[in-house]
Amino acid sequence: MDRTLRVKLEKEEYLEYLSHQLMHSKKMRGSRWFLLTSVPAVLVTGMLLLKSGSILFYTSVIALTAFWILYGAGTVWKNYVRRKTERYYWPKLNIQEFKEIRYHFAPQGIEYREDSGKIEVPYSEIQTLVPVEKIFVLYHKKGVILLPYRIFKDEEDMKGFLKGYEQNRRGAE
Repeated sequence: MDRTLRVKLEKEEYLEYLSHQLMHSKKMRGSRWFLLTSVPAVLVTGMLLLKSGSILFYTSVIALTAFWILYGAGTVWKNYVRRKTERYYWPKLNIQEFKEIRYHFAPQGIEYREDSGKIEVPYSEIQTLVPVEKIFVLYHKKGVILLPYRIFKDEEDMKGFLKGYEQNRRGAE
């Protein structure tokens, strides 16, 4: 693959990246477990204290617990982290605007330029590519590359990029 992508991030895309980082950080692990287990704990405790003989009551509590674990906790967790990112971390960064970055995906690696100079990342140094809701996050030893989905013309263009990326990555190994 020999392809150049021009990227100028938007605030929402960077907030998504920051939220993703915070959501998966060790610092937030305890909060996530608390959120996941608190509602089921209250429901089960209430069930034990009320000692209702109704099978419908017990079935409802189990159903609510399962619904919370499968759907509710994840949604509440994402909203919590997103609000925390927007209200607490974003103002501290004091970002006024994003600069356009040109990424060149060559057969031997990725090249781009930052304020510190030209950066070359061989495919062997890329640790992982993570698709998030609206962006691809490429983690490498020197930092991170953020590629919003909107820079691709359509889904076929995105699939072609990913296929070329995988081929170059396998060729580097």
